[in-house]
Amino acid sequence: MKKLALLFAFVALIFGASTSVSAKGIDNPTGVPLYVIIEVDWDGMSPNGDWTVWGPKWNPEVGGTPLTSCTDCLEMSFYDFAFHGNTVHFDEVYVDTVTATPQSHHVVLSDKDGDGTYTGSLPAAHYFPWGPESDGSWPILYFDRIDYEISFNEEGEITDFHYLQYEHKKLK
Repeated sequence: MKKLALLFAFVALIFGASTSVSAKGIDNPTGVPLYVIIEVDWDGMSPNGDWTVWGPKWNPEVGGTPLTSCTDCLEMSFYDFAFHGNTVHFDEVYVDTVTATPQSHHVVLSDKDGDGTYTGSLPAAHYFPWGPESDGSWPILYFDRIDYEISFNEEGEITDFHYLQYEHKKLK
């Protein structure tokens, strides 16, 4: 569960500030433009998943410009899924080094058509800077949203885990 916040920290440290452009993002909060999109994939069988950070910064598109990526490097074994009817529940938790509000998120996804694929979104926390931008300025706020799509077989085992994280950043 802490992989989510570790990924946030990694992305924020890699990419410095640039001039803000009005991005065509999802849930684009006023004054907190879309910065990058993080895509996570996992087959459910191997211990690790993959991630890609899509850009360009301030106007990212999935399948556009890959800013960085990592294959078979994201630990995924800590998820604890609980099924309740046509929903699946699990928690995403930020690492202690990230000050977020809230620090832990309870995620509920739904299988609306009974095909074993659960979808939904996590309107994630606001979280605050842990270091300066490459130009020495400090961002004042991060905000993100995660869209999940997770498929399970009849035994409740993951067959596909995918999410897109829309990361927004506000600068001073």
